[in-house]
Amino acid sequence: MNSAVLILTWNGGETALRCLHSLAALDPAPGEIVVVDNGSHDGTADRVATSFPHVTLIRNAANLGFAGGMNTGLKALLALPDPPEAIVLLNQDTVVDQGWLGAILAPLAADATVGAVGCKIRYPDGTLQHAGGWLEPTRAVAHHLGMHEADMGQHDTPRSFAYLTFAAVALRVAALGSVGLFDEGYAPAYYEDVDLCWRLRRAGFALHYAPQATLIHQESLSLRDELTRSSHYNRGRLRFLLKSYPLDELLGPFAAAETAFLHEYAHYPEGRVLRYAYGETLAALPEIVALRRTLDPDLPAHAQARLHELLLGLRRTLTGVLYRRAIACADELYAL
Repeated sequence: MNSAVLILTWNGGETALRCLHSLAALDPAPGEIVVVDNGSHDGTADRVATSFPHVTLIRNAANLGFAGGMNTGLKALLALPDPPEAIVLLNQDTVVDQGWLGAILAPLAADATVGAVGCKIRYPDGTLQHAGGWLEPTRAVAHHLGMHEADMGQHDTPRSFAYLTFAAVALRVAALGSVGLFDEGYAPAYYEDVDLCWRLRRAGFALHYAPQATLIHQESLSLRDELTRSSHYNRGRLRFLLKSYPLDELLGPFAAAETAFLHEYAHYPEGRVLRYAYGETLAALPEIVALRRTLDPDLPAHAQARLHELLLGLRRTLTGVLYRRAIACADELYAL
């Protein structure tokens, strides 16, 4: 199967070079390797150009986030006179094993209904990071199967999933032609892969886990601050929910589960994170609803007003929980 590997770099330095060295050792090699540098200011792009002159290098003037950066590379590959049948996306902080490319492409070659193929991903210490993924049914929190488990072969059975991480994934180009590219509204990161998985499944394509496609992923080198990562993560989670979940589910089970979570965790760092996420989602709500209408033309006319009310209610709940917590703490101090 004719394939290309697409890597997004941002201030990756030596980490990005290790990824490219691992690709150079593959036999057979991918038909083409494209690196999109997302406005690095540490010389990453120049180091890639010097060390790997055979690699196609695209330099973005600014950091467009994961979705925008990957879309730059996808558009360039799709515009080729003879575009590849499959495009394999890789994070810059990955090192692939021998046999990885053949294993990740095999399900696409064998079954035309497979739209994406994910990998068995390990942490540098050898424990598992990803052997397929799933979403909590109400709050859409993403989970990786096998995470932090010792790899004893317990996840070596190929199977289908509703969600795959895109730290390393093979995408069928024909499937992208049906569903489109990444939604850049998720910038800078998180849930753009969940969104594309959902659109692929909605269009009738399967998501396949190939356990023989193995690699190491360091994870979260681009966003090192935990609160920043969590803020973007929850903003993406809410965007995905409002784009994809039925309105009745959002106003019923989701609202109840999110409210229960706030009562339990609002006084932890999650409270600060969700205050940001609710505010950002409220500001983007008209754009989110407009985009949803292109996917769901039967969305009721009152949907935006109801979703606005939902988000305001969650923010009020958060404020109320924090206020009551502060009063209780003050009373305890006064009693001393």
